[in-house]
Amino acid sequence: MEKVAIPQAVADEVKRTLPELPSWIPIRRLSRTIPSTIARRSLGAGESEAMALALELRIPRVILDDLTARTFGRALGLEVVGTGAVLYLAKMRGLVPAVRPLLDALLATGFRLSPKVYLTLLRAAGEAE
Repeated sequence: MEKVAIPQAVADEVKRTLPELPSWIPIRRLSRTIPSTIARRSLGAGESEAMALALELRIPRVILDDLTARTFGRALGLEVVGTGAVLYLAKMRGLVPAVRPLLDALLATGFRLSPKVYLTLLRAAGEAE
């Protein structure tokens, strides 16, 4: 089974909207500085650390939602997935009971997700009305 790990900057971002991280998401610290190829980009700390951690740990997949970060992640040779896909997989693996309340909570905090992607995720998860 695939596992999820997040860098400290992502944990800090998540903690602004959630009281605590789910127990199945460990925080991994970078052991090196962010490579200059990433640091030179106009990306948020979370996106930069996520890509740096993926490269450092030689993990081929990274979770990115920002379009600029997604494009750059792919240019670095990383497979990019979004938060919605992670929530869907978490439901399929029995880690969360439903996707809809999690997506709705994210949207309430300002998370951007197109209505089309929202509906696609709900349909895939068997939660569309």
